[in-house]
Parts: sequence; C-alpha cells; structure tokens
Amino acid sequence: MRSAALAMCVFALSAPAGVDGQELVPGLDGAWQIADMTAAGGQTLSSPQPGLLLFTGRFYSYVLVTGDQPRPQLPAGVVTTADLLRVWNPFSANAGTFEVSGETMIRRPMVAKNPDTMAPSAYNEYTYRLAADTLWVTTVGTESGPARNPTTVRYIRLR
Repeated sequence: MRSAALAMCVFALSAPAGVDGQELVPGLDGAWQIADMTAAGGQTLSSPQPGLLLFTGRFYSYVLVTGDQPRPQLPAGVVTTADLLRVWNPFSANAGTFEVSGETMIRRPMVAKNPDTMAPSAYNEYTYRLAADTLWVTTVGTESGPARNPTTVRYIRLR
C-alpha cells in the first residue's frame, strides 16, 4: 500500500502539465537546493540546513530542515517524546499545486507534515524572482493573513 502511494506521488509530480509536455512556468521546472535565507530585518543565514524545492508542470514539493543546526540522531533503544520532538520539529514538508501571476506564486498544499497545512482553503503566497539558475522566494502570507516576518530564501538549481 505504501509503495503504491509513493508511486502515485512520483507519477503525479513527474507527469507533464502543459500542452505537449511544455512546462507552465518557463525556467521554474527542476530541483532547487536552498543556498541561504534572509529575514525581514536583514539577518542572513548563509549556511542553512538542507532544503529542497521541486517544480514540475504545475506541481511542487518542498522539504526543509528549519533549524540552524543539524537535527540530532534518535537515541538507540527507548525513544522519548522529547527525543522525537527534537528530531521532528525542525522539519517542514509539503507538496501540492502552484500557480503564478507576474511575480506572485501561490502554493496550495495537498499533503503536508502539518495537517492544518492541508486544509482545503490553505495556501501560501510568495513573491519570486528567477535569474538563470538562481531563484529567490519571499513569503508574503497565507490564508490567515500577511506574513509577520517575511523571509527570502535563495535557491540554486541542481544539475
């Protein structure tokens, strides 16, 4: 069952969405690795933890270690709730559809680590800029309102 679900996700994310397999947003399709993050106040995290953003057709997938330190390993043997939280909390993941209009991108998660993120009305709004193999994405807000601390993430295309 789990293998079938994974196969369906891979198929959905790899299926062409445009006419004759054309991508819907020129230049955006592909795999993007996080390079750095800059907070609204100008503080830059130049060595962030791993993050990967994938676009294909009109679908995206996003995974990111959200902390500024590597996640700890789970201890051998009995694992406590606190152990699980230290490993699982600094991790974000979701995938779904996206659309762009001008320099605005709206992502609508279909599956996510956080169940609230998958609500039918949920979305994340960003501005984005693409130059060659560099992508900058800045948070604008969600269905709940404007972002309180917008962050700009710079991604580099993986080859």
